[in-house]
Amino acid sequence: RAAGLARVPGSIVALVLATAAVAVFGLPVETIGSRFGGIPAALPDFTLPAFSWESARFLLMPTITLAALGAIESLLCARVADGMIGDRHDPNQELMAQGVANFVTPFFGGMPATGTIARTVTNVKSGATSPVAGMVHALVLLLVMLAAAPLAASIPLATLAAILMFVAWNMGEWREFARLKTYRLPYRVTLVSVFLLTVVFDLTVAVEFGIFAACLTFIYRISSLSRAERITAAEQPLLAGQDGKIAVWRLYGTVFFGATKLVESLEDSLPARALVLDLKNVIYVDSTGAEALEGLSKACEARGVALIVSGLMGQPMDIVRRIGLYQRLLGHLQPDVASATAAALAMAEASS
Repeated sequence: RAAGLARVPGSIVALVLATAAVAVFGLPVETIGSRFGGIPAALPDFTLPAFSWESARFLLMPTITLAALGAIESLLCARVADGMIGDRHDPNQELMAQGVANFVTPFFGGMPATGTIARTVTNVKSGATSPVAGMVHALVLLLVMLAAAPLAASIPLATLAAILMFVAWNMGEWREFARLKTYRLPYRVTLVSVFLLTVVFDLTVAVEFGIFAACLTFIYRISSLSRAERITAAEQPLLAGQDGKIAVWRLYGTVFFGATKLVESLEDSLPARALVLDLKNVIYVDSTGAEALEGLSKACEARGVALIVSGLMGQPMDIVRRIGLYQRLLGHLQPDVASATAAALAMAEASS
């Protein structure tokens, strides 16, 4: 019995006791009924809103921001719940259900909503282990609206304010501020900035800035992970005595607009005979990176240097085909760096 009582949310206990105390002692505090006249005791009517471009163009960015925020919030909430109950959610199902619900509710006077960590954690701590808990939650709210609306009108607003403050405090994730010292400076700046913008301005501005800052941080991190490494004769014995004639470079990471300097720098130090470019460890090439590779190919052709590419596969192979660079490299593609080095040596000897 004690274990069962322990699962009763404390906010419900506080709500019931405070409402009873106000009614018994006649305390002079405002209630839902005295301030708002109570809560509706019937289902809302279907209402078709007025659509106009003048309104839509001002709502476009807030709509996109809230949709992105709602998706992130709901998936994060589902992830937290997975860890608490040892389950695994279906992201597509979560987002489809949320999207359909948020599309329908405005026609009945509703507001967009997401899965929230505060309610989910409360549900789990009360014994919830499946999506049925959310259905029960909705049915209880429906029951309160249809049958207990007069009783809900007696709830003191001060009690609701205290519960909301408690929920907001639990949602704050204040421990993250204590953990900031373990993260790099860009993450610290982003988190603190988003927090301050939320308090000073509003959530829309904070989310827009947060997404922008996260994109910049991601670009910086990815570009810093991309690198070029020159292969020497210690790894490829065929390169012995070929300094200045043959150069072999291996690229790592991604070749995108933030890392094209890796390819452009190769143009400044081209060898006399052949350049081998090993792309086995390149996982992604964007359009700007592809143009940089094409520019390198043209520079080699203009200076009479053979460009041999090895290890080209996956997405990099696809974009090289789409921009037409694959046709320029026909006869100069090799499966691995050893074969490419041997081919470069043969070309160098044939041209000398």
